[in-house]
Parts: sequence; C-alpha cells; structure tokens
Amino acid sequence: MTAPSFEEFLFLSADLTAFAETDLLGTGMAHKYLAKTRAACGDEIVTALLDAHRAARADAAGDATRLAPTPLDPDLFDRSLRHRIFSDDRLGPVARNVIKLWYAGMWYALPPEWIDRYGAHTAAETSTVTAAAYQEGLLWRAIGANPPGAKAPGYGSWTQPPRIADRYLKGATR
Repeated sequence: MTAPSFEEFLFLSADLTAFAETDLLGTGMAHKYLAKTRAACGDEIVTALLDAHRAARADAAGDATRLAPTPLDPDLFDRSLRHRIFSDDRLGPVARNVIKLWYAGMWYALPPEWIDRYGAHTAAETSTVTAAAYQEGLLWRAIGANPPGAKAPGYGSWTQPPRIADRYLKGATR
C-alpha cells in the first residue's frame, strides 16, 4: 500500500473546512496534520478516507477520474459526504477529527469504541501537533479574531467585537 497523498489530504481538508487550499497551506500546518492523522489512525484508514472523499466528489460531479475542483451539485455532494464518510463508523470519527485538527490545532482522542474496533496506533490520545497549531487554528480566521496570547492585533483592537465573515455564515462549500 502506498502512503496517502498530501494533495488529496489537502483537497479533502478544503472540502471539510470550507477553506481554500491556499488558506490551508498558508497555515504551514498541512504536512504536519497529515502526518498526525497518519500516525494516529494508520495509512490504511487515511487512504480509505481519501478514497471515500474522491467517490463523494465523483457522485456530485459525475466524473470519478478527476481530483481537481469541478462544478458540484452542493446538495448531492453534502448527501454523498454524509453517506460515504460521516455516517461510516470507521471514517466518520476520523473526518470529524480532521476538522477539529484544522480548527483547534489539536488531535482529540477517538471514542474508545472506535479504538477497540479499529485498533489505531495513537488515536486514543489527545495531543497537540505543534505549539504553532493553536495560533494557526482556522477557528481564529473564521471568527475574525486573533488567538488569545498570540498574534497580537494591536492596541485598541479589543474595542471591536470579532466579526464572522459572510462566507462562513452562509455555509459556503466549494
């Protein structure tokens, strides 16, 4: 079995987070997050997740051979993601953890039932990836705020409440 593709992981992450690949790359965390997911769950499960994502995009675009962005029926894509990934006992918890990883910068322990059934390496441990992961969490970009204790925005910025960008309020998808 070959190692999961970085490009496919980045593409999956963009669909799961509703952030563009360039935004994700700009965090400097993409390679580290793939490595963390692989270490926690193993290549077999990560590869199955990427395969299911590719199939979900094919369901919505009608072309199983293209990985590049294609026009998708958003409702069909949403249903396909829910069916192929999020409702799957093996892949759903991992996909949700990938989302949390990008937004919070933490790998959260997978449920004990998942560990018992699929026996992953370090999936049972909650841990940080790097110290920078907290600062680069997508949570801060999504709410238009800076992480407390890091990336100071400047004097007086605290006088204005954080603003959530319109694209996140509308549930934008690719």
